[in-house]
Amino acid sequence: MSGRVKKEVEETDCIKPLLFNKEQLKSVKDGKQKSPMEATAKLLKIKRRYSDPKLKQNKAPVERSTPGDFKSSAMIRAEEVQSNLEPAFPSFVKSLVRSHVASCFWMGLPGSFCRAHLPTVDTTVILQDEREKEYKMKYIAYKTGLSAGWRQFCVAHQLFEGDALVFQLIGSCNFKVYIIRANDLTEVDGALGLLNLDAQIKQNVAGKLTAACKSSRRKRPRSLPLSVVQKKNKRSGQLRPSVPQAGQPSEQSENDSEEVGSEVLEGFKLSLPAVHFKDIKSFEDFNILVDGLVLDSELSEDIRNKYYELCCNQNAFLHDNLIKGVNFKLIAGIISETVSIADGMRACTLTTSREKFATWDKALKASELFGMNVGFLRTRLSRLLSLAFDSEGATRTRRYLEARFERVVAEDEIKSLEAKLVELEEAYERYGANAERLKSKAEGYDLRFQEQVLAPW
Repeated sequence: MSGRVKKEVEETDCIKPLLFNKEQLKSVKDGKQKSPMEATAKLLKIKRRYSDPKLKQNKAPVERSTPGDFKSSAMIRAEEVQSNLEPAFPSFVKSLVRSHVASCFWMGLPGSFCRAHLPTVDTTVILQDEREKEYKMKYIAYKTGLSAGWRQFCVAHQLFEGDALVFQLIGSCNFKVYIIRANDLTEVDGALGLLNLDAQIKQNVAGKLTAACKSSRRKRPRSLPLSVVQKKNKRSGQLRPSVPQAGQPSEQSENDSEEVGSEVLEGFKLSLPAVHFKDIKSFEDFNILVDGLVLDSELSEDIRNKYYELCCNQNAFLHDNLIKGVNFKLIAGIISETVSIADGMRACTLTTSREKFATWDKALKASELFGMNVGFLRTRLSRLLSLAFDSEGATRTRRYLEARFERVVAEDEIKSLEAKLVELEEAYERYGANAERLKSKAEGYDLRFQEQVLAPW
């Protein structure tokens, strides 16, 4: 009976069974308070009595306080900063979660803000910090978030989970960003965090042990932000009925849902187990995964396609044995250079210089030192170099190419001389015609001149 009632309540999404704590259960036993089954049955009775849909629409949300329903000090200070900004420029506040500053480095923006103030197509967005230094990053319109370039901003400003950011739109796709650190906690913030943590320990001992195990594995100790405590409270309280607070802005709710969606989508790619190349059936299944980070966005589709063909040729990921901790930008550059060298080797001829082969070999050797599997390319390059310069056939071929080149040069010289000869012949004919035309006049004048010379004194 209780299972059927619970299923009916969940399908209507209007009434949920109440969970009682130990003190309330004691009151039930003493007869001072109704049991959860009786309370649920009463609510169902009220629901059947007042089934007007208008009442459902106008029903105000019930307020219920839980230990994790307060804002972190960073968010409070961020909202104070936002309240003092110029209202003419739209702004919003973001509390940083793990997906923002680790793993996928994805910054989801409020959907309503993006639809109202940002373009509907992918574009470049500029973030300007307090020192007016600008950072360019890619804005993905259909996901309303920042991707390429956001990781650089996080690293440059040492952002951590629990920090808060105030984004103020000061121009077209230009944001002024104010950073509020979560670890700048006051004594009051610390006391509230301890009280909240103590309440969480009393409610869920298992959750406390799990959190302790996770915190012990941290590489670097740091103070526990209130947002982290709230996040743990929310995770441990998933079985409790969640009722939205009255007066909570719809934009914040939408923002939170988009944040969770982005974290789940991006984190799903990173939480997949290691994939063997033999399980890759097509290019659509091919992802370049290094140390838990997908590098596909750092490379063009053409380069990824050619890199996939190289991996297929070796039936393995060429980057499987890369040294741990190498910069991801450098890894993307190594992959891109490997593809470029492979293309150059495919297009080389016997006229390709020895210096070009040497340059390719140096680049491949450097990639191999980082752990890149490019030995097959170096082997092919060495063979091509030997065939092009060291073999007897290569010597004869090179002499042939040189002779053919000299022949072409001689032919060009002949053509040049022939053209010059034609030009000289034309000049000869032109000068001959002029001489014939002036000959009679010149001879007559010469006779008159001689008459004067021989005339008597």
